Amino acid sequence: DYTRLHATMLDGADKLRMRLHATMLDGANTRARNEYLRKGAERQPDYDSSSWARTALSLSVKRRALASYAYPLAFVNLTCIVWTVLHETATLSRSTTEMQSLDGAYSLTFSAMGFLLVFRLSRAAVRWWDCRASFGAITAGVRDFVDVFLIYTDGSRGQETARSGAADDACAWACAFVVASKAFLRGEKDGPARDELMGILSDEDRLAMSRASHPPLYALSMCRRCVRRAFCGTSSSSVEAGRRDAATAVEEASVRSELNKQCEFLALQVGALERLRSTKIPEVYVIHLRTFLLLYLMSMPFVFVNRWGWGTIPAVGAVSFALLGIEGAATECEIPFKPDHINHLKMDAYIMGCFANVSSILEWNSDRANGERRGDLLRADVVEETKIDVKNSESSS
Repeated sequence: DYTRLHATMLDGADKLRMRLHATMLDGANTRARNEYLRKGAERQPDYDSSSWARTALSLSVKRRALASYAYPLAFVNLTCIVWTVLHETATLSRSTTEMQSLDGAYSLTFSAMGFLLVFRLSRAAVRWWDCRASFGAITAGVRDFVDVFLIYTDGSRGQETARSGAADDACAWACAFVVASKAFLRGEKDGPARDELMGILSDEDRLAMSRASHPPLYALSMCRRCVRRAFCGTSSSSVEAGRRDAATAVEEASVRSELNKQCEFLALQVGALERLRSTKIPEVYVIHLRTFLLLYLMSMPFVFVNRWGWGTIPAVGAVSFALLGIEGAATECEIPFKPDHINHLKMDAYIMGCFANVSSILEWNSDRANGERRGDLLRADVVEETKIDVKNSESSS
C-alpha cells in the first residue's frame, strides 16, 4: 500500500526515501500524470494523412489555421463584393472599370509572388521539423540518461546505497527537465503542474524549479550534481576507505564523462528550441511578401470584373483563400509551441511516451539489474517433440 509505505519516509534525522520505481510506477501517480497529459494531448489530436476526405474537405477552422489570416481574407473578399456589385448594377460606367490591359503585368507578379510563397512555406516547414527533431531528441536523451545512470549505479549492487539515491534523484530531475522544457517553451509562467510530476518531484522541488529563471537548466543542473554525487564521492567497491581501486576509478571517470556529455546534449537541444522560438524569419521578407500579396488580391476584382462579371466574387474568394492560406500555414508552423493549436508540437503526447519509457526502464532495472537471462534453453527438436506429445494427448482426451 503506497500510503502506508509513504508514512515510513521519515525516521528521526535521517530521510529514508522510497525508491523512484515505487513512486513513479505507483498506480495512482501514473493515472494522475497520464490523465493530465492526456487532456493536453486531446487538444492537439492527430489526423489520418491517408484520408483525402478528412483533409481536402476539412471544415475545421483550427486545422486550417484560419485565425492566422482571417482578417486579410475578409478584407479582400469584402472589397471584391462591393466593387463587383457596383460594377454589375451599372452604378459605375464600364470605361471607369476597364483595367484589362494589366493582365500581362498580373501574370508576371503572380510568378514572382508564387516563388516567395513557396520559399516562405518551405522555411516554416523546416523550422517546424527542426523543433520536432529537437524535442524528440530531448525525450530520447532523457531515456538514455536514465538507463545509463541506473546501469552503473544499481547494476552490480542492487541494494539501497548512496549511489542508488543519486540515481533516483538524477532520473527524477531528468523527467522534470522534459516537463520544464515544455512549460518554458510554451511560456507557462507557473511552470509544470503538480499532476504532471506526481510521484517524481515533491511540491517543494517542483516549485523551486518553477521559480528559477530558467527551469529546464535548473533541472539539468540538478542532474549534473547527481552525477557528481554518484561518481565523485567515495568508491562503492570493497577497497579500504580512503583508497580507490584504479580500475574502479577509470570506470567511474568514463561513466561520469558519458553522463555529462548527455547533459550537454540535452542543454544543446533546449537551446536550439529557444533559438527557434525567439528568432522569426527576417521581417523584411514578411513585409515584402504580404504587401504584394495583398496588392495582388485587392486588385483582382478591378482587373477581371469586366471579363468575369458576377463570377469575380467566387473566383477572388478561391484565389485569396488559397494564397492567404499558404501564408497562414507558414505563420502557424513557424513557432509551433502553443498548447491550443492543433498544428503545433504535441508535446504532452511526447512526454507521455517518454514517461512510459522511463517507467519501463525503472521496472526492468528493479527486476533484472544485471541483464541476466533466466530459464532453460531448449533444442528445436525437443520443442517439436513436445508439441507432438501435446497434440497426441489432446486428441486422445
